[in-house]
Amino acid sequence: MTVDPITLNIVGTALAAIPREMAANLRRAAFSSVVREARDYAVALVDPRGNVVSQAEAIPIMTAGISHAIAAVLAEIDPAALTGDDAILYNDPFRGGQHLQDIYLFTPIFHEGTLAGFAASVAHHVDIGGGEPGLTIKAREVYQEGIRLPGRPFSVSRDWHGGFVEQLFRLNVRVPDLVVGDLNAQFAANNVAAERLRELVARHGHELTAAVMDELQDYAERRLRDSIAEIPDGDYTAEEIIDASTWGGDRHHVRVAVRVRGSDLEVDFTGTDPQVPANLNCPFASTVSSVQSAIRGLLRDKDIPFNEGCNRPIRVSAPYGSILNPAAPAAVRARLTPASRAFDAVIRALAEALPDRVVATGYDTTSAAALSYLDPHSHQYEVVLEVLGGGWGAGAAGDGADALDNPISNCASAPVEALEIDYSHFRVTEFALIPGSGGDGRNRGGLGFVRTYEATRDGVTFSAYSDRHRYGARGLFGGGDGATGGLEVTRSDGTVQRLSHIDAVTLAAGERVSLRTGGGGGYGPPAERPAVRREADLRDGLIVNEPVKETPQ
Repeated sequence: MTVDPITLNIVGTALAAIPREMAANLRRAAFSSVVREARDYAVALVDPRGNVVSQAEAIPIMTAGISHAIAAVLAEIDPAALTGDDAILYNDPFRGGQHLQDIYLFTPIFHEGTLAGFAASVAHHVDIGGGEPGLTIKAREVYQEGIRLPGRPFSVSRDWHGGFVEQLFRLNVRVPDLVVGDLNAQFAANNVAAERLRELVARHGHELTAAVMDELQDYAERRLRDSIAEIPDGDYTAEEIIDASTWGGDRHHVRVAVRVRGSDLEVDFTGTDPQVPANLNCPFASTVSSVQSAIRGLLRDKDIPFNEGCNRPIRVSAPYGSILNPAAPAAVRARLTPASRAFDAVIRALAEALPDRVVATGYDTTSAAALSYLDPHSHQYEVVLEVLGGGWGAGAAGDGADALDNPISNCASAPVEALEIDYSHFRVTEFALIPGSGGDGRNRGGLGFVRTYEATRDGVTFSAYSDRHRYGARGLFGGGDGATGGLEVTRSDGTVQRLSHIDAVTLAAGERVSLRTGGGGGYGPPAERPAVRREADLRDGLIVNEPVKETPQ
């Protein structure tokens, strides 16, 4: 069916609006701070064949993830047997999922008995079982990280709302009200999508709506191909590293070759190190999302709508059994670290071809921290998850941004006030930029920050994973490296203990943990930075006389 441009614009705009309304409702209905405040979720509208049609602007690492997850689910069930009362919960990292905390909810949408599409939502849940509250840093296999959900339909009316599936969650997570509350927020978001899509199909019919869905994907593919064609043909390579000191090594390597041929682009991670017996493995869907985010960030066309059409011009491969495509039962909780290095490697590889569009490497590390407490009287847990970033790399256009989550995660820092209203087992005593932490250069790297938590009760557990505690973010075209991050605990007797980048510690009341994030790399030679800008930085307290550089461990 041919769709005229006016109808395409009207119906296409309505389809694009559905995920935006879903996202707003999910956030407002969420219970946990990681969803409500940090906004660690994504939503999409999917056509009856499982192709993403429209997606809200949310977490980039989940951009391609929804496509991979629903494709894996639909390959193993009979869509014709679904009913309007069915729902599917899914989180398998080895078949299209990300890590276990990211739970997908897919619900079929019917109008007058015909499948019109699927509502899709995914949110990061604060606890999903496993060996430790919120974050099992010592996991060597996925079984230690929590519940794995197989992606099979269940009856919402029978198995949720106090039924078997809801009770399965309540009995296997430490903070059931938060987890079930956030899942209910996903149901609410999906219900909004169902209502809006049914209204649209009632107005325009199944055939026209389906035709618009197809054309939107073709349109996105055409625009993406036009933008890729502007990149000079060639083969480009790069390498990034991950700190491996926690496991007795030096570093893990992420290696990439980017091949551009006309409007086709191939990204090959051959040469990347094998998977490791730790939680530092990245499921392939996350690797694909990292590549998509890097490529789209480098294109001139900045508002290409994301849908399945965007996956067609870009081919991604990573060796099976590698850190970017692990085999089960690898642990995958800290998958954002290798995913970020994949993102960095693609951008560094294309620096030669696109020097005016690339940016220096940022801290690009999500410092994930969990603070948990088991009340000895009520026997109830308090668990909070923090998602924190650092300085971004500088580019040709200006300095790097300060104190932001890494580009593929894009979460917000939860406000201190919101945390202290919701949780009573700790307080935040410091949250400040670190002067001089950005790499020097013609344009300065963004600054990292320090965030200090003080336990208010005995027995508070702090666990975290991060990276770049030994090797800072690299500058580009002569720019300096960013400062490294760090973790340290101050005990009640005043002694200070330095922690590893993946570590855990138990605190007594009054003891503090300081989490320091690093800065981004500089762009261009420092000698080319105008004196007036350097003086302004010094006056504003953004730099010190000597750049901050941490001593490697």
